[in-house]
Parts: sequence; C-alpha cells; structure tokens
Amino acid sequence: MRRLDFRPKSVVARVHASIANLGPGFDVHSIALKSPEIQIEFTSSSAGSAVLRVQGTYAKEVTTDPNLHTSAKALKHVFEQFGQPEGYSLKIQVNIPPRKGLGLSGAEAVGAVLCANHACRLRLTREEVTRLAARAEPSLHMDNAAASAYGGFNIITQATPYELANITTIDPPSDLGVVVLVPNIEKSSTEATRQLLPNTVPTQKYIQAMGYASRISSAFAAGNVDAILSTIPWDPLVEPSRADAGIYGKGIDSVSLKEEKKLLLERFHVAETISGAGPSRALWYSMSEEQKAVKRDRAGIVKPAIDLVKDRLKSQGHQVLETFVTRPSTKGARIIYPRT
Repeated sequence: MRRLDFRPKSVVARVHASIANLGPGFDVHSIALKSPEIQIEFTSSSAGSAVLRVQGTYAKEVTTDPNLHTSAKALKHVFEQFGQPEGYSLKIQVNIPPRKGLGLSGAEAVGAVLCANHACRLRLTREEVTRLAARAEPSLHMDNAAASAYGGFNIITQATPYELANITTIDPPSDLGVVVLVPNIEKSSTEATRQLLPNTVPTQKYIQAMGYASRISSAFAAGNVDAILSTIPWDPLVEPSRADAGIYGKGIDSVSLKEEKKLLLERFHVAETISGAGPSRALWYSMSEEQKAVKRDRAGIVKPAIDLVKDRLKSQGHQVLETFVTRPSTKGARIIYPRT
C-alpha cells in the first residue's frame, strides 16, 4: 500500500462534461465534451475538517454537504485507502448543469481525486483516478468518470469483480459535432432512474442492442461519422423504458421520441440521443456537412434540427434553458495549477 505523502498546498484542475450511453451503449459508451466544464481547487486545511464551497453558474443548485457531494465521497475513498491528511477544502466552479445528464457528478469526482493525487503525491495512474472517482457514482458505473478522466470516446468493459473492468479510449472523428439542448425538465436522481430499467430483456432486443453498440464502437475506431450518425439514435432497451416512465418530460414517451429521432435523421442527417440519464438531448452531426449546407442555403442543418426539437418540446409544455454548441474533446481532466 502506498503511504500518503501529504504536501499542504492548493491544486487546481479543469474537467470536461461528458455524455454517457450514446444510445444503446448503456454503462458501456461515453464521450467527453469540450464544453461545458468545471474547475475544482483542492487545498489543505485545519485538522479533521472537510469544507466544500461552490461557485459558478449552477452553484445554487448543488449541495455543499461533504457527506452528500460526489467529490467529497470520492476523496473519502482515496483517504481510506492511502491515509487521512490533516484536512482539506474544495472550491468548485460549477458550470455544468446538475441533474441534466452531462456528467457533473463524475467530473467533480474525477477532479477531486486528480487534485488529491497531485497534492498528496500519490502517483496514481489515470486508470486508478477513474476507478476511485467511479466508486462515488451509483452502482459504480465508470462511463462518465472515464470520459472526464481520459477524454475521447470510451468503451467500458464491465466485469466482476469491479477491479477487472477495462477502459478503451478512442479519439473521436474530428468531423463529429454535437449540440446539447438542456430543457427545463426536472428528473429524479441518476440512481432512481436506474431502478426503472427492466431486469430481463427479450433475446431479440438484446441482439439489437449488441449489434448497435458494436457498430458504434467500430465506427468510432474507423472514424466513420456516417455510421455513427445512422446507429447511435437506436436504443431498443434503456431510452424507451425511461421515456415511457416520464423521465424525459411529460408527454414524451418512447413512440414520440422515436418519431423525433426519425425526423431529425431523415430531414437533416442529424442523430439524436438522450444525454446520459436525461433529460438533455444531444444532436450529433457532420461538421463538414453543416458547412456545405450553410454555403448552399445559409440555414444549414444544425439550426433547423435545433428548432425542430425546441418546437416539439414547446408543444409538450417544455422549453430549452440552455444550448451548448460543442464537440467531443480528445483531452481529459488536467491540472492547471501548479504548472507541471
């Protein structure tokens, strides 16, 4: 066991938001986004204390209780394993919307562990940082934590025991763009939404999900944007179950969601997935195709796709609170202070 070599100083990290599942890849696929992101600062403090402060766009929507916050939970696992420092404080710039399916809790956990690793000279590998961060997540799922830690597109190979799970990271195609629409839909916790999933599935749906997830993985490996767009919308298991349970908004069931996905793909060649456990929508597209469309008629494909989703949400009594025009990030969490 490595002994804790605690050096009392401040360490600051930046960590990207992420999207998990990507349609049929429940708990298997995830991808990091260039924006939004959080900044987290770890500082040594008085003996035995754990202080949490939050700032930023969504500060009022996040708990400051160290017993409940994911970053503090992750640090508890670190210090149980390597020894307890005198105390610490965390200051987090919360610029990822909470409970909207953009991996805020995973980013917070990764950032806290990465900072502690640097400040305490633990010499953890990126994989060890991810595993410790994921221990603070419901059911130990590693998808969001892996994306925030590594960047890129990630494939999580689940295994029992948990320590045997593997992470494969692939650089996303440079032509792949994404817009995230964050609606004013309140959802239960991610843990609660996991309870809605069926314990058993029909063989045919299992075969469909396996085929789709496999094609998505191979498409990312090959850099085939067209194959990605034609496959990621079609989840036969998780999204339909959650949609029919009302998780993605009142009036939005699996039938209306599938109809919306078909319209987007057929009219604009834009693929829609629910971001993580929802309720945010991710619209995936070819950036070069968008550029050609803008030159042709100025409207492009992205704006009318966004308008279609906004209009459908509005017809169901919802509205979009925020729109992130971004793209996948090839970089994971990083220390920005002190410079190394």
